[in-house]
Amino acid sequence: MFESKTSADALFRQHAEIARAHFLEIDAVTALYLDRCEEDAAVGVNEAFQGRFAHVEIASILSITEYAAQKMIALGCDLRWRLPRVAAAFACGDIDLAKATALSEALANVSEHVLDEIERLLVDGACRATGNKLKARARGLIARHDPDGVRARRVRAEADRDVRTCASHDGMSTLDGMLPAVGAQTLATRLRAMSMQVCGFDPRTFGQRRADALIALAEGKTSLDCQCDGDCTRRDDSKTSVLPIATILVGVNASTVLGFDDLPGYLQGYGHIDADLARAIAADSTWQRVLTRAPSEVQRCSNAGTVGPVIDVGRSMPSPAVLPAVARGHRSTRDNGSRRTECTYRPSAALAKIVRTRDGTCRFPNCVVRSDSCDIDHTVPFDHGSPAQGGPTAERNLACLCRKHHRIKTIGRWSVKQIGGGHLEWEDPSGRRAATAPVGPFCDPELSATDAARLNFVDEYALERRFGLRDRGVEADLEYLLDWNVPGWRKTRSASRRTASTLANVLPEIADF
Repeated sequence: MFESKTSADALFRQHAEIARAHFLEIDAVTALYLDRCEEDAAVGVNEAFQGRFAHVEIASILSITEYAAQKMIALGCDLRWRLPRVAAAFACGDIDLAKATALSEALANVSEHVLDEIERLLVDGACRATGNKLKARARGLIARHDPDGVRARRVRAEADRDVRTCASHDGMSTLDGMLPAVGAQTLATRLRAMSMQVCGFDPRTFGQRRADALIALAEGKTSLDCQCDGDCTRRDDSKTSVLPIATILVGVNASTVLGFDDLPGYLQGYGHIDADLARAIAADSTWQRVLTRAPSEVQRCSNAGTVGPVIDVGRSMPSPAVLPAVARGHRSTRDNGSRRTECTYRPSAALAKIVRTRDGTCRFPNCVVRSDSCDIDHTVPFDHGSPAQGGPTAERNLACLCRKHHRIKTIGRWSVKQIGGGHLEWEDPSGRRAATAPVGPFCDPELSATDAARLNFVDEYALERRFGLRDRGVEADLEYLLDWNVPGWRKTRSASRRTASTLANVLPEIADF
């Protein structure tokens, strides 16, 4: 173990040294570019064209493409004038070239009045995240702090959507394109569902089946043909002749759906989306109410070693004429995490849904495999011989792990423990530790205290007592939100008309609240 730790420390130091060298190279490239700008200015070249050939010279010096040289210049200018915190972290080796580039690209179009705060939040902890994780977190922060800018940029970007094919080598072609986030996730989910239609003896890899499924869709087929050699049980299955439903999961706060605020939504498989897009998806969707704890309550429960923010996931229901609240704070002292403990190895469908909704992705550090493609793992192993003595089948002992990281954990090279609130602490073979938090649609680490106060409406049981309507879920949620945000709205309406049709008449009056 000592030698392993020494080697890991040496690798860490070497990586930091390379990062510092990369910073010096980017800084030298920027200095050369600025020198050429000054020379052009001295001879009267228009400011818009100063330094226009610097990238050609840099490309020649470094034996790289001119496009790569332009990217280095753009990054260097960002570090000098827009992103001082990123530059400082890069200069001391806390982040490497890939992360600096990811941060520069993620913050490229952020409004100047919120740039400093978002950069500060992103740089904090950037050394422990991958570039993709940083970009995902940046989307969430930008959606929260610059909602108007996000909305405007999304509308402009959607106008540039396109799909292209390009001839490649060996009889292959490359498919490239830019799709709206919802459409892309719908396509990805549809391809995955079609890829699962074949039997276990199909010789193709999952990637090959996805590619074949896309071609099948283009040919107008509703299923993917199995390529096994034997008598396939799926070939005569009537279910495979029906185009599989593509399901995407979007998390959004009740107050946002009703237009009381513009908190971002969360599209699973993509990340944060602006409130307008979340509301547009909500207008024609199937809904499930997800009960969550308020952030302050999650912290209290974490200290007590209990479960995470997702309390329960309700049944599916069609979108009503008046959109329901799908998330509500819940602070019942009766829920200490023990009520969802089960004595069987395989968790029930309800418990599995809670864990997958909570986690969002595989819980190994920096893994982004979707939770619905993961195994549900017992952190403390389940004792099949004596279930009462082993790790319980309970939310506080379950987490989503993709098959690869599940195996890594099982063989014991990495160890993991639950530290409360759905958080996991991993320890690698050299003894380094890393914590991972749930990243599901209802687990937002960027939630501010003001947002938390708005979302932490009332204890569920108190709400039921107040209205006396245990089974009216949607209407009760909406009425409480109206009481919270529009005091006195009941005075102009009879209490006997507390129905969805009544609310439909009320909501237009508060649309601009």
